[in-house]
Amino acid sequence: MGQRRNVLAAGLVALASHAVAQVGSICPTTDVCFKLNIPENTASSGDGDIFFQISAPDTYNYVALGQGSSMSGANIFVVYTAGNGNVTLSPRLGTGHSMPQFNSDAQVTLLEGSGVSNGKMVANVRCSSCNSWSGGSASFSGGNGNWIYATKQSGGAQDTTSQSANIDEHDNHATFPWQYANAKGGNSVNPFVNAGSSGSGSASGGSGGAATSCVPRPAGAAVTGTATTGTATNGGSSRATSTKTDDDDDGSHYGRPTNFPSGWTRPTARPTGNPWEGYDKRALLEERQEVNYCDESSDPSNTEFSPISSGNAGNSQKMLIAHGVLAALAFVIFFPTGAIAIRLASFTGVVWFHAAFQAFAYIVYIAAFGLGVYIASEQRMLSETHPIIGIVVFVVLFFQPILGLLHHVMYKKHHARTVWSHLHLWLGRAAITLGIINGGLGLQLANNSPRAGFIAYGVIAGVVWLVWVAAIVLGEKRRARAAKDAHLARGVHAAGGHYAPKENGT
Repeated sequence: MGQRRNVLAAGLVALASHAVAQVGSICPTTDVCFKLNIPENTASSGDGDIFFQISAPDTYNYVALGQGSSMSGANIFVVYTAGNGNVTLSPRLGTGHSMPQFNSDAQVTLLEGSGVSNGKMVANVRCSSCNSWSGGSASFSGGNGNWIYATKQSGGAQDTTSQSANIDEHDNHATFPWQYANAKGGNSVNPFVNAGSSGSGSASGGSGGAATSCVPRPAGAAVTGTATTGTATNGGSSRATSTKTDDDDDGSHYGRPTNFPSGWTRPTARPTGNPWEGYDKRALLEERQEVNYCDESSDPSNTEFSPISSGNAGNSQKMLIAHGVLAALAFVIFFPTGAIAIRLASFTGVVWFHAAFQAFAYIVYIAAFGLGVYIASEQRMLSETHPIIGIVVFVVLFFQPILGLLHHVMYKKHHARTVWSHLHLWLGRAAITLGIINGGLGLQLANNSPRAGFIAYGVIAGVVWLVWVAAIVLGEKRRARAAKDAHLARGVHAAGGHYAPKENGT
């Protein structure tokens, strides 16, 4: 009877622990798992410490978990082996498609249970600065948040204690929403120390993962399989060797054991009074014991790792492609063609053809610019060189029609170039050159273009730029020749007259 009361007490303690501490677990692959605990105070205020666990095979070069919807502006935590059974936690800031840099301002602590064992590297982390960082912020009072992860399987273990060690581009990565409902609760100083710090995790299927809620097993609670005493930590709880079940239910459909423990004596009378009246005490106890302990991490019923919708990713990719194509057409085809025409063509109305063609090119660029600003804003990349140059070029081109009109009017009046002429000419040349260069920077920033794409763009843009420069040189020579002829003819200006000088050739 006393033994049965102990089992009942363990079940009640387990039930209470579910309200005290929850750990949300998600595994993007069968080898990589992340766990999260948002303490009750943090969940209610939206601000405060959070706890997370990162685990991956110790043969990986690194594994990383980050807050954010893209690498740019993300709050990233990189874990790699440090040698001697230890791990290195490297907090970093994402800066686009370049290596994240070490963030010395991050307030993070490696907790007990971190290290390398049984083929896994595990980092149990307390983060006190995950609400705000340079480039972003997060609140934990809501129902979910955007996270990212990345792994580098190849390259071998790092085995370094340097938090600013160089890391190569990841092999796998994804952005995913983490549902916080299963991770909120408790005020533990280390919710993972009793939560199976091996961090092995598991998932059904070759590419699926687990998204589960679990609680640390309280001291004295029954475990499935053979419990090993091991080294007691934070309360001395024992560790289980089997996967998740309903504690003492291995042999029965309703969770009842097939054999009673030694010394078990069936009671001869049922307790009376509420809340037990009219219930099967064992069934109620077993129902209460259906707790998902963190040391029973394999739960085939939970296999939902949901990266950000592929449809959304597909739309973003389409917008990125459209932005690149439109911008390339504007600066590699349309703007240079219009500029070459005004230099080499001599038909009637060439000035207005030039103006109309450049206006069309600008409209194309407006569409590319709008897409680019939207993409850069969504991915927090407006501080990158590519979007900054794009904005500068957009502003410069906005004034080009006005300067071009002033150039034309003043030239017709003075029969010579004025300051407006030079502004129009040189700002246009600078804008086209910057636009062509910026296309290459955009391909570099996207970081997903094939090498052939880089080469093709570079060759085509380079050839067009050289042809355009040759047209400028040839046009200036023609203008000089026209100036000389006009000087000799005393008052006769070159046909077309747009770039013809005064009689004195100036």
